[in-house]
Formats: sequence, structure tokens, C-alpha cells
Amino acid sequence: MKLEGQRILITGGGSGIGLELARGLADANDVFIAGRDEAKLERARAEIPKLRTLRLDVTSEPEAREAIKQLAGAVGGLDLLVNNAGLLRSYALSAADAEQWSVEDVEANVIGPIRMTRLALPLLETSPEAGIVFVSSAVALAAVPGYAVYAATKAALHSLARSLRAELGGSRIRVFEVLPPVVDTGPVSGVDVPKVSPVAVAEAIINGLRRDREEIRVGAVRQLAPLARLMPRLADRIVTKALTPRADA
Repeated sequence: MKLEGQRILITGGGSGIGLELARGLADANDVFIAGRDEAKLERARAEIPKLRTLRLDVTSEPEAREAIKQLAGAVGGLDLLVNNAGLLRSYALSAADAEQWSVEDVEANVIGPIRMTRLALPLLETSPEAGIVFVSSAVALAAVPGYAVYAATKAALHSLARSLRAELGGSRIRVFEVLPPVVDTGPVSGVDVPKVSPVAVAEAIINGLRRDREEIRVGAVRQLAPLARLMPRLADRIVTKALTPRADA
């Protein structure tokens, strides 16, 4: 996919993977970053003046509609949607707050990307070369205690990407899925496990898009994906170990 002169929307673009991806694309494209935290968005724009910002909570239909309307009014269309916004937290399904947290997680991680994709499709359909990116996770491929809901939401994105790719197969819209390992961002900043940097993930996404790789597997996930099909229990153990803090932490 060409990544020059494109109109790009990145949800959850105020920090982490979203911000680093925006940084890598801003020079050659018209990049909008969207998020709930307006202070983060303003800091990002101060750091990277070429960025445009949109206040957006992907769990809100009115806010999502308004963001798409503003974007279309500003640049006349959309070529690449990056569904990056989401929640990452670990808890047992029996936890006291699991009722509220599980609903919030599904709303942000599954319904949000579905909503943004649905609303963006009319714009993407008019683009000569369009793309949709879903940021999934290694846990979409393996079972991990303490991350049941998070893993389920990412597995849903994995399935959504595959089915939507088939659905849009006759169109000019490409569907990409990004599967990173544990990324060194805020939600896991205090967890003592091996992590990859948001910069490394952003670089992998850009390289994968340029090479039209439908599944962009980052780092160790390149080996995990085939293992999860052939030896799923071993894959579960590997991912569980990767998310278990070291004993000396």
C-alpha cells in the first residue's frame, strides 16, 4: 500500500503505538489522531505540528459520527483507518469490578473498531487505494490466565479482520491486522516482563502496509502464529510466561 499523500485516521493516537505510527507517517501524509484525552492530543500536536487532532471516544456513536464528519469536511475523504484505540487490563472474571470492566473492554476493543469501520466505509469506498488496520495482539492466538476478556476481544478482532477481508475482497479496500507481543505502554509500564517498544511496532506496521502483508506479526509473534496452530498448548505456555512478571520483580 502506498503511504504517501494519504488521508489517515488513527484512533488512540495520543500516545503509545498510535502516536509513534502517526509520527512515522506525518511527513508524507495528512494524519489525524483521535482520542478521549484532549491534553494528550494537544501535547502530540505540539510535538508533531503536522498532525491534526479529533476528540473521539470510540464507544460513543455520536462522537464517532462527528469525528468522521469533521475529517471528511477537512480533507474530503479517507484512505486509511487505523483502529488502535482500546483498553488493556488484567483481572479475574470473578473480580468485584469484572461486570463493569468486561462491558467497558468489549465496548472499547470490539464495538469501537466495528463502529469506526462501519462509519468510515463510505469514505474508504471512494478512495483509489484504501486500507483498514485492526491492532490485535498475541493473546488473540493463545490462552492467558488473568486476560480472558482482553484476549477474547482481540480474538474477536482477529476473526473480524479475516471475515471483513473476505467480504471486501472484490473492492479496493485492503484489511490488515497487527499482532504485536507485549508493548511497552502505560497499561503494562509497571509489569516486569519483556516488552517491545511502540516505535518498533509502528515501524513494523509501516513496513507491513508497504508490503501489503495482511497479517503484520511483530517480533516473536512471527514464530508464535504457526505454533499456535500446530501446538496450541505450548503456545499458551509461552504467552502465559511472557505475561508473568519475573520472580525477582
